[in-house]
Amino acid sequence: MASASRPLRAALSGNAYPLAVASAVFIIAVGLPSTDSDTYWHLAMGRWMLDHREFLRQDIFSSTVAGTHFGIGEWLGQLAFASSFAAGGWAGVAILRATLIAVSAFFVVRLARRGETPWWISLPLVVAALLVSKITWTDRPLLFTLALFPAMLELVLSSPAGFSRRLLVLPPLFLLWTNLHGGFLLGVAVLVIFAVESILTNGRRGLPLVLVAMACIAVTFLNPAPLELAGAAREDFLHPPRFLTEFLPPDVVTPAGALFAGFVMLVIGSALLRGGSLVEALLLAPLLYLAFTAQRQMLFFCFAATAFLGTRLHSLIPSRRAFELPPPVRAPVALVLVIAAVASAFAAPARPDERAYPAGALEALRSDSGVLLNEYDWGGYLIFNLPERPVFIDGRYVPYLGGVLDDYRALVALRPGWQDLLDKYKVNELLLRPQRPLAVALREDGWRVRTSDRDGRWIVLVRP
Repeated sequence: MASASRPLRAALSGNAYPLAVASAVFIIAVGLPSTDSDTYWHLAMGRWMLDHREFLRQDIFSSTVAGTHFGIGEWLGQLAFASSFAAGGWAGVAILRATLIAVSAFFVVRLARRGETPWWISLPLVVAALLVSKITWTDRPLLFTLALFPAMLELVLSSPAGFSRRLLVLPPLFLLWTNLHGGFLLGVAVLVIFAVESILTNGRRGLPLVLVAMACIAVTFLNPAPLELAGAAREDFLHPPRFLTEFLPPDVVTPAGALFAGFVMLVIGSALLRGGSLVEALLLAPLLYLAFTAQRQMLFFCFAATAFLGTRLHSLIPSRRAFELPPPVRAPVALVLVIAAVASAFAAPARPDERAYPAGALEALRSDSGVLLNEYDWGGYLIFNLPERPVFIDGRYVPYLGGVLDDYRALVALRPGWQDLLDKYKVNELLLRPQRPLAVALREDGWRVRTSDRDGRWIVLVRP
């Protein structure tokens, strides 16, 4: 009995540092209320699939693209969030979010600790990388990629050349990932890079990783709509929707952008002083290019960079004796933090933060019918909280490309032909921010104010 518990104690002691950091991150993340507008339509789609026990393959939420076919590549991720909501309400969603972020933190710590990098070097790298990733801490399937990407990186980097039983974990991981979120395509690209480097560096000993990579690519087709998902990911990469903040290029005057720039300079500077490796160059160069395409992609470069920066910085900084917890103490400390993390789950927010949404307008809108023109940012909120009123537009921007999205932007900005567009879509009610040019113009044209927010955040206008 005692001998059987030794491996468990050894594993706990060896992972005490990652467990402690992951537990602390969980405590922070679980206390954040839901704020993202996309969360609502992901929950609505997951809820529909749970209720009907089938995939939702066409739009049922809008008045403008009703019946339009769209991809279902994130169906399992949407089901996971909808199931968490069904089980625990908004607290359940917060717990799932915190768990995924904690998993990400666990593996980022393991990446940063490669080569026995001391904590005073690895911990700042981990904290900085997680702060860069914080812009993606929203309740949607993207969080599964946030967790699985560093897990995949750590698994491959820690596997010896040649065959390793660790590699057998990869095909099931990719089978799960491909149904959770489209970010699996990035994982496939990174795995191919590792396979190429393994062949170039190790010759025939690299064949096992090549075969595993081929198996991983094969299992990604075990998705209800693999080609649709790949096409959507390609569009995000080649034609990112720049009207969304997360798809804008990195901005170094923001905290996340400044930290990202710091990672880039550290990688380049330390590589010039100490040199790098082939795998580092093959991996970080495309991830850096990806990061420059959109802010939401910065985290992948930062996560991967921690795997190489830790050991290189340790070799550059003069050795110093730093305080380290004795091995017998590490496991109890980590266990205490794990217990604290579990306890913090009971304090997860029971409601989302709705201050940015027109919660006060729901009753007035519920008693009416007809085509409603709504703010883009409020579409998901209305889909979830007011399902009886189809939206004009929402955060599922892909179905609206090539027509409705352009018309919406022309309407709210009063571009030429806006009055014809109102008639084209038969809009008889709108829910907009009062300062929108369209809202101002329609009030002057005699549209009646049905209700409004006393703080000036939203207004409901009805056609006379």
